[in-house]
Amino acid sequence: MAHKVLIVDDETLLLRTLSNALRDAGYEVLPAGTAGDGEALLKGQGGDVDLMVLDVKLPDRSGLDLLQGQRERGYAGRVIVMTAFDSPESERRCRQLSVDHYLRKPFDLDAMLGLIRGLLGGSGSSAAAGARGNN
Repeated sequence: MAHKVLIVDDETLLLRTLSNALRDAGYEVLPAGTAGDGEALLKGQGGDVDLMVLDVKLPDRSGLDLLQGQRERGYAGRVIVMTAFDSPESERRCRQLSVDHYLRKPFDLDAMLGLIRGLLGGSGSSAAAGARGNN
């Protein structure tokens, strides 16, 4: 069974590129362009995803606000937050919300795929999960 990855980013090209790369690597991908769409996908999955990849700035609300709501509902899975608008406040909230990695855009696609493989324990299949680490 493939690991499920929710990606929420309003940059269409990045969302499509990352989604396709993850599918090619064997992951089940749930792509969304807004926090509201991401939340709807999570509800449809019963909150059952292995990893969330969230953009900070989204059209409807912050990816960090989406994550906070999911953490309050018991989501304990892996999280990567990405942003083109780095701020000390975003970094602080990421630490509070137990984000695994905080990436600044632009980033290298191969590096992102390696990071995801490391967090989820290898390929897209549901093998043992890797060790948790904050950056």
